[in-house]
Amino acid sequence: MKESTVSKFFKMSNSPTFLNPVVFSFGVLLLSVFATLPAAESIALKTGPHRDVAIEPLGEGVSEIVVSGVSPHFWTAPVPLDFDPDKHTVVAFEYFSPSGVESISVRYRQPDGSMTLGGSASLPLAETWQPFAIDFSKGEPAPPKGDAAMRFHFAINYNPKASFRIRKFEVRAPTSAEIAAAADRDALTARREADANVYLGYLRADHPNVITGVSIGAETIVVRGRATVAGLLREVPPHVASHGKSEVAAPAGVDPGDFEISLPRFDGEGKRDRALSRWRLEEESGGILSHARWPDRVEAGIAADLPRLSASHQKGLGGVPAIANGGHEIFDLGIGHATVNFIVSSLIAATPRPGFESFMFEGREWFFNAGYLRQTVTTVQHLCERDIIVSCILLVGNEAGHPMTHPEAERRGIYSMPNLARMEGAAHYLAALHLLGERFTRPASRVSNWIIHNEIDQAGVWTTMGDQPLARYLETYMRSARLVHHTMRLRDPHARVFVSLTHHWSQRSAGAGTYRVRDLVDLFAGMSRAEGDFEWGIAYHPYPRDLRNPDTWNDTEVTADFDTPYITPKNLEVLPAYLAQNHFLFQGKKPRTILFSEQGFNTPTLSEEDQRRQVAGLIYTFRKLKTLSTVEAYHLHRYQDMPDREGGLRLGIIDEHGGRKLGWGAYAAIGTEDEAPFAAIADEVMTGRKKQ
Repeated sequence: MKESTVSKFFKMSNSPTFLNPVVFSFGVLLLSVFATLPAAESIALKTGPHRDVAIEPLGEGVSEIVVSGVSPHFWTAPVPLDFDPDKHTVVAFEYFSPSGVESISVRYRQPDGSMTLGGSASLPLAETWQPFAIDFSKGEPAPPKGDAAMRFHFAINYNPKASFRIRKFEVRAPTSAEIAAAADRDALTARREADANVYLGYLRADHPNVITGVSIGAETIVVRGRATVAGLLREVPPHVASHGKSEVAAPAGVDPGDFEISLPRFDGEGKRDRALSRWRLEEESGGILSHARWPDRVEAGIAADLPRLSASHQKGLGGVPAIANGGHEIFDLGIGHATVNFIVSSLIAATPRPGFESFMFEGREWFFNAGYLRQTVTTVQHLCERDIIVSCILLVGNEAGHPMTHPEAERRGIYSMPNLARMEGAAHYLAALHLLGERFTRPASRVSNWIIHNEIDQAGVWTTMGDQPLARYLETYMRSARLVHHTMRLRDPHARVFVSLTHHWSQRSAGAGTYRVRDLVDLFAGMSRAEGDFEWGIAYHPYPRDLRNPDTWNDTEVTADFDTPYITPKNLEVLPAYLAQNHFLFQGKKPRTILFSEQGFNTPTLSEEDQRRQVAGLIYTFRKLKTLSTVEAYHLHRYQDMPDREGGLRLGIIDEHGGRKLGWGAYAAIGTEDEAPFAAIADEVMTGRKKQ
């Protein structure tokens, strides 16, 4: 089908415009985004004249910029005279924008009134405060020094109704990391592209041999397949890419024909479990003769005898708070599903720490955060007591130098891809998964679904691995998903993993580190088939098109076909239909399962009118969900408003002060005989007419 196109850029004037001379100021900001820089390294900037935007100061150094016309741009106030263009070469601020804008171009004024382009950069969707910076050092001529009229000009290439908030607005010296990154960026991009192409070539190759199955027993691993040419069976450990060097010195020979090879499950010292490895046929020189194959069967008696869980309805809650006892008020909502977040990098350490307890894994002593684990176990236990199906969102902290943080992660990301590029990083990740599997595959504290990281199509923010080609990014992500799947399946025969995605579909959001969701899903399915399919599903986040506007029934840029730029509550049916009509996405003979694992409706204010709009969004969505059988759960985000942490959004059904909103009553009533009054409210809001 024809791909939808991204909104066209608008050309901006290069000359200053003073049609609206009102100056709104951020105030003097003494702290920069980079708090470690000395004060002399940065100079605070203030907003100045602007056109086709509204700029509103919100206090505490934050201003909101809203596009109001076809040529949106703004100037800074005159830059302070201590600005040194030889030293201060980066314009920067932090921003928050649930919609993002296409890009921002920065120019600066010359003494003769002409303008010089300093650079452009995307301003992608940001649901938490993110840094933005443009290095204008390559602009010619350079900015003037000691010019009292010197200003910077910001032209916004916008999405319709775009808005963003900014703070910590400054011009500064580049950081050492920025200097190093600029020098190596082109070479790094070329290396990543080359590696991605090698991986795609491996996936698409018609290899002469095939491994048809890998079975895991208590003490052995059985590998079966067919060979047309003689080769060697080799192990590919978790920290090695599927197209990388196997690094195993003791291979088994395979002659042409059908073969079945039994191998020890544990290594020679009886410590390292090879149940999480792949197996591949190679030439003696290392040339690849087959796709790698992950385990696809666990023999009876190894995993616990646990039933597959199901709920009678789809109503759930996302990111539930810590639950210390069974009397928590969330149980009044009648939910059948819940998600909990778990930051795995905060769970374990290789050395003793205060509050950590020791455990053994593969012959090595590790240490785990006892309080953190205990709190989550208690929460899951109380959910399980109420027969609530629990999904766990696995996150990895983006902490420079942490063994579990990917070495290519960028600092702007909130979370990281796990470090599966190095043996020690993989060892940390596997130890954490082992501990989680041991604690959360018990009947009394069971996690049934494992959501792998967060919104991976927004990789630059939520699961960073640096700016990667999609294939290279997904190769590491696939290993993470497989390691979780196989770790849990050794204990729970029905454990499943889910791929976390935003409401974008055929149109990716602006910015580096973002991917088109439809392309991502298709490639992930192909990768899964190539190396032995497994049970994975989609954890989708169908927020309204504009996160600030709950009137999703009026969403624009959404259609009922597979080329829709976005999937929101207005066209929820598109995702199940796509998965059902494209058989290459099937697991066996069935479409993939869907969790709507994070979405909600904002109340712009706490007024009765806005709360009624939230109710309308909930009722409207659940009317659709009743017809979507492959959608197992709808996890409402969120339980309580946190406007200070979510850029002013109030997505909860309890306000920030603890008061129940109208949405609380509506959500509790959905699916019960008490739903009718709230349905009437929804109809009034959506039609604009009160029922007689």
